Amino acid sequence: MLTTLTLAASGGSYNPIVSRTPGTYTQFGIWTIDTLDVYSIEKVSNSIYCNVTACAAPTLCTVSATLSEGNVTLSWSGASGGAGNPITSYEIQYSDSHDNINWGAWLALAIVNTSATSSILNVSPPAIRGHYRRFRIRTRGTAGEDYYSDWTISSNTVRKNILPIPPTIFAANPPIYEANTINLSWSGTVPGTSAIKQYVIQQSTSTDGVNWSAYVALTTIISSNTSGSLQVNASQIAGRYTRYRISVTDALDAVSAYVVSNSVKKNSPPVAPIVDCPRSGNFTYNATPRFMITTGIEPDGQTQIVEVKIDSGEWQNSVDQPERFSISGYLGNGVKTVYQAEPLSVGNHTVTVRCLDSDIESKSTEVVRTFTILALPFEIITPNVTHVKAAHIQTLRTAVNRVRSYYNLSPVTWKEEIITGKTTVKNWPFHIVEIRKAIDSIIIMINGFDSSQAFDIPPVTWLPFGTGRPKADVMQQIHDLIQIM
Repeated sequence: MLTTLTLAASGGSYNPIVSRTPGTYTQFGIWTIDTLDVYSIEKVSNSIYCNVTACAAPTLCTVSATLSEGNVTLSWSGASGGAGNPITSYEIQYSDSHDNINWGAWLALAIVNTSATSSILNVSPPAIRGHYRRFRIRTRGTAGEDYYSDWTISSNTVRKNILPIPPTIFAANPPIYEANTINLSWSGTVPGTSAIKQYVIQQSTSTDGVNWSAYVALTTIISSNTSGSLQVNASQIAGRYTRYRISVTDALDAVSAYVVSNSVKKNSPPVAPIVDCPRSGNFTYNATPRFMITTGIEPDGQTQIVEVKIDSGEWQNSVDQPERFSISGYLGNGVKTVYQAEPLSVGNHTVTVRCLDSDIESKSTEVVRTFTILALPFEIITPNVTHVKAAHIQTLRTAVNRVRSYYNLSPVTWKEEIITGKTTVKNWPFHIVEIRKAIDSIIIMINGFDSSQAFDIPPVTWLPFGTGRPKADVMQQIHDLIQIM
């Protein structure tokens, strides 16, 4: 029994399911049943022969690009359904290879539901760069899997793009700069599977060379060359560090890794040197006076050149005129050196001191000191003729304190006031000792200022002075020392 149709009419229609097995026949019998459930004679229909055929595979299957960074289009056409087996969908699989010769297993990719004889699908290349992918497709119909078409393999394959290798050398010069521009150069770029299209350069800055800002775009260079150079504007903020990075973009707009350059730094001039002596407005009796200088900090880590100028004369420096400096050449931070001038005339003078960094020779702030060279105020003491008087001691005291002030030493407060005609001769040896002590501290300061013995005062062996008025040789020894201090 297939079905019962309740009808009062003398005719009708019905759509039964027939056999789907090819080569088989199907017939139907029908009876009429009246209201008393009496059956008529059976009426047999004609035979229906089952002739279902498989679908036909697409005749063309291709991918839109054979080298790709992203998705490509898989397209097919020429498919058809079979007899009693119209198209319902397409089944697509893929297979990968490292060399486009040896292929891996087929893996399911997608089912595209459509009854059309052609269609398209977005597909991706392999995940591994440089590997290949091919596809195959078959037509599916209503008759089921036994009547799917054969597989059609794509006529071409798609390869995953290989990125270019960025430059092996990327340099920024000079490392410390004074000018407004930096020269960037790169080489060693290796193209991938696609041609080089352009280079992208970015920059980052830092105040300390350790903590860097985010990279920002600097420029794009359209070039297919594997090397190149570029001049770029540099930061003009003293002490500012800049570094650069470069990447390569290929014809598929795929971007390589970045390569970072060395850092460059805007030159910072040295900090002004310290002139320990003289103090401005002070006096000396030395016609070849000493100037005591301590270098400041050079922020870029360069060595320094000390330069000295007397009045409007030429600059002399620790490299080209080493004989004038106790510590000469290129100096580090906080180095003490003594500059001794060539003979100067009695009168007012000006000394100007500055430091230059060794590489770029940018200049520090100039330090200016004024000083006066005085004529020797001492009366010639002739042995056995000149009597040392109060005025002689007073002149010595004044001269010693002037020299002490020149060397930034505090003046001595003398223990006893010397008054002409009142100060007793017996105390004069004590005054000489006091003056000698004041001179000793000057000598210690001069000889101990730096690590060199150049321009030092030779060790002093004080002459014996006995009792009473100082002798001529005792006075002359003091005069001679004051003249070279």
